[in-house]
Amino acid sequence: MRFAGLAGAGLLMLALAGCEGASAPATQEASAGSDALPAPVLEQMGTQPLRARAEAALRDQRLHTPPGDNAVEYYLALRERESDPGVAAALGEMQPYVLIATEQALAQQPLDEARRLVGLLARMDAHAPALPRLRESLRVAQERADREEGARIADAAKPALATPVQVTPTAPPIPARTNSPGAPVTPAPVATIATPPPATPEPVTPKEAAAPAPVARTETAPTALPRLLQDAAPRYPLAARNRRIEGSVQVAFTIQPDGRVTDARAVSAQPEGLFEQAALAAAARWQFEATSRRVTTTRTVTFRLPPDPNT
Repeated sequence: MRFAGLAGAGLLMLALAGCEGASAPATQEASAGSDALPAPVLEQMGTQPLRARAEAALRDQRLHTPPGDNAVEYYLALRERESDPGVAAALGEMQPYVLIATEQALAQQPLDEARRLVGLLARMDAHAPALPRLRESLRVAQERADREEGARIADAAKPALATPVQVTPTAPPIPARTNSPGAPVTPAPVATIATPPPATPEPVTPKEAAAPAPVARTETAPTALPRLLQDAAPRYPLAARNRRIEGSVQVAFTIQPDGRVTDARAVSAQPEGLFEQAALAAAARWQFEATSRRVTTTRTVTFRLPPDPNT
């Protein structure tokens, strides 16, 4: 059972990294990428060294990146060698984070990272409910990228159209005037452009000036929510626990007809930047009763600490 505890510690570190900024984890991942092992070397590595690398990846918050040197791939290699409940529990706890990273990568170009994460999620759980949707989203995104690339190549291949040159007739030079002695010098004519006077705005009556701008409002009819079948308590971020900070996150999400949760996003958080990742990871594991409709709703995830025994 040592892996279950290690997985929990690693996921707490991940939440801490998301709360305290993205610059530090990016630096750690960049430096850790040099330790990636080729697949043949990984297959020949002993169980103990492989376990040590898995534990180090959890401590360094490298759950699914960089490729070849992350906790998910090390735990997958361990699962192929031995049947350990701790390994299965660690992979199950990391799965929501891989799902969130995949959905974020689908909105970016190129799609190589999204394709890698979809494959990683399939290795973790070939029957994951989100896999069909993610594969379809990847296919649609790839087709759109191919169309855009094809249009760009076609535009580049078009011959440049010759731009007609407009010739402006030049007025003949004005001959110099010879003035007789003592006669005033006649100045040359100067061309001027008359600027039309600025338009005078129409007067606004006091009644019109005081009228507020119209505001569009959307009223949503109340809809009965499907019954919650499987709840998932969020993990308390280590940074907030150490500083004894409490808070809440309002999560908006869509309940699909089969009861799974998609499109989870943080609408508001108190305080901001501390609990959002943990709340979204918990929302990805919620399961509702299957219905014949799709429902969009919100739910508030609250983070409360037990009373301090020293007070």
